[in-house]
Amino acid sequence: MPGQLIEGLLKSVDYAGDIDSRSWDELRAAFPGASLEKWLDALQRIARLPGAPLLVTRFAKASIALANRIGPDACIEAAETATALGRISGTNTILEFLAVLPHIAPEARDPAAFMVWLRTIEELVSLAPESTGLVIRQSAAILARLSVRGFRSWVFNGVHGAKGDAAQRLSYFSHTDTHSLSSFERNEGDVIFADVEKPLRAFCRALWNIQPALRSAPVRPGVKAFRRSSFDGLFFQFPEIYAGYRGSQAQAHFFAATAHLAAHALYTRRRFVKGSLRPLQVALVGLVEDARVEALAIAEYPGLRRLWLQFHNVQPGPAVSSEFMMMRLARALLDPAYADDDPWVKKGVRMFFDRRNHWSDPATSREIGNLLGNDLGQMRIQFNPKSYVVEPSYRDDGDGIWEVDDSPPAQPEASDMMLEAVRINRSEEKNDRSRTERNDDAPQNANMASRVATAEEDSGVPIARHPEWDHVSGTMRHDWTTLLEFTPRRASAEQIDALLRQHEDVERRITKLVRSAKISRPRRIRGQAQGDRLDLDACIRASIERRAGLTPEPRVYETSEMLSRDLSVLLLLDVSESTRDRVKDTDMTVLALERAAASLLAQAMHELGDPFAIHAFCSNGRSEVRYYRVKEFHEAYTAMTRSALAGLRGMMSTRLGAALRQAGDEIGRQATHRKLILIITDGEPSDVDVPDKAYLVEDARRAVHALSHRGIDVFCVGLESGADSALPRIFGSRNFMKITRVETLPERLPMLYFMLTM
Repeated sequence: MPGQLIEGLLKSVDYAGDIDSRSWDELRAAFPGASLEKWLDALQRIARLPGAPLLVTRFAKASIALANRIGPDACIEAAETATALGRISGTNTILEFLAVLPHIAPEARDPAAFMVWLRTIEELVSLAPESTGLVIRQSAAILARLSVRGFRSWVFNGVHGAKGDAAQRLSYFSHTDTHSLSSFERNEGDVIFADVEKPLRAFCRALWNIQPALRSAPVRPGVKAFRRSSFDGLFFQFPEIYAGYRGSQAQAHFFAATAHLAAHALYTRRRFVKGSLRPLQVALVGLVEDARVEALAIAEYPGLRRLWLQFHNVQPGPAVSSEFMMMRLARALLDPAYADDDPWVKKGVRMFFDRRNHWSDPATSREIGNLLGNDLGQMRIQFNPKSYVVEPSYRDDGDGIWEVDDSPPAQPEASDMMLEAVRINRSEEKNDRSRTERNDDAPQNANMASRVATAEEDSGVPIARHPEWDHVSGTMRHDWTTLLEFTPRRASAEQIDALLRQHEDVERRITKLVRSAKISRPRRIRGQAQGDRLDLDACIRASIERRAGLTPEPRVYETSEMLSRDLSVLLLLDVSESTRDRVKDTDMTVLALERAAASLLAQAMHELGDPFAIHAFCSNGRSEVRYYRVKEFHEAYTAMTRSALAGLRGMMSTRLGAALRQAGDEIGRQATHRKLILIITDGEPSDVDVPDKAYLVEDARRAVHALSHRGIDVFCVGLESGADSALPRIFGSRNFMKITRVETLPERLPMLYFMLTM
């Protein structure tokens, strides 16, 4: 009976001639007992995909090799992945996936490894669909070099390193040179960043109550791998692996590096200016600054000395290079038991400890480093700044303590990652609430890049810092809030398509309204019979004609008209926890109404060709204002955009002012005459670290005024949730409207376009 079921299914899709009787026998043998029924169900799912005849043929043939190598369950899971590929990618990608399965089986070696490969492909197609086919084709060759965990790290290194640029991702996955792949090779006992990322985060929170953004540095084909950690405020970046360290020592190395970066974040409160310092002096200022922050950290936690000392192994000897001398000085400044008779080392130790009362001032490091650099330079000992690498290896590359424009040359692979500073002092909030929407159960073997890209973890990519207005003291708190960029999760675009179909009449009315509005630079029209002002040139001509005894031309007025469209719009969506509430007198949530309004407006602007972007935000305190980019100005409005819009969900709080300032920076780069931020919110600014309800209201009001001074219009569509609304206070009585149903949008939008055409 099972054999007849198989043959019947295969014949129903017109490919029975491709499967001979020997293959039937092999299929029955590969799927014994109940596993055959599961396989038939999987085959039926494949048969429902576009291009079914060829897909089913390939799946049937691949199933034999896969089941014999790894087991029947692997085939069932592979069918699920093929179905997932079909929802996002095309038939060609599924064909490539099925064709490579027999070659993956011997490389994956066991069911668990094969499952990791499948999950990696599923995540990749949602993050970088254009690269999925290329990665699938190369999977077998890559797995011949790397373990499946190394393969996963290689994939998400490419996704993360390209920063959303599809062309960069394709270039990365096209170049699989030996050098770049070797960065992901793992031996027994190797420890990579992803293995210790969560413990490192907990380590920082437990000791210093700080929550840094931890990242591993991307590896780029043909570029030397990142060798030292780096920092920018609370943005910590690590090499994927520290070569030469394994097991517990490798883990201790990551903890030592993290503790060192945390010491900088706490005690290097301002950056140094390079000025006229020579490269040797720059290196020595960095060395003394490393010693200074470590000394301050040890004063608070003495056990840190033991953690760091295990990596200082240098011993006294003949001075052959400046690097060797600096390693000896670094140990002498940290290790009280270390004895070194070299006069230069002894001078450095004496100067450092003589100024122990001034260790709180970073200028001490510059003073000591400058003097020691002069002395070492006079000794004529070789120093090559191009080959210099900070030692010991747990210390950072030194770039983080220098002003960006004056810092020593950074390694190419690090320069792209150094985002705007995230300089945050130790958190004052001792009782801040635990974060919501966490995913602490995510697999530890996932690379950090994958979790940043899918917004599953509790850290994003720092992109900016913004000030905040304190209405009580009447002062602006500069660099007070930190913006972290997250990639929105995706859901089925069919949700948005169904919504648009449901409201076709509303969409047509909105499109008609938007099309009728002429928003551009006013154009002067001269020589009119009527107008709001005189045309001076026409008046002069009329006067001349009158004096000459001629009948003057009566068209002596001028007016202004907007004859075209020159407008860019940024839709800013509030996706805070309060948007899960119901809209007043309806069964619809605020977020659902936001999504509906945004999709209708976006569809109208898309049809008219107006440049527009869709962003969203929520917050968890001033150090974590989350910013989601659903669509950028330069991107097409596609099913991927609608998928991201459908995937938005309500969580955390509403730090409206910070989001408005970031949105202003984004739209400020547009070259259009008018720029509009259209925010859709329930009008309740709040956050976990702000007990004063008026604080964020006044800050948002201040942000709106600042944007107005920059020539950026801000208009709010308020969704009535029944709560007290602060919208009139923030936006003014003319710059907001309230709705409870999307059907009312066409009646209310004229208020907005009347404002824009004034």
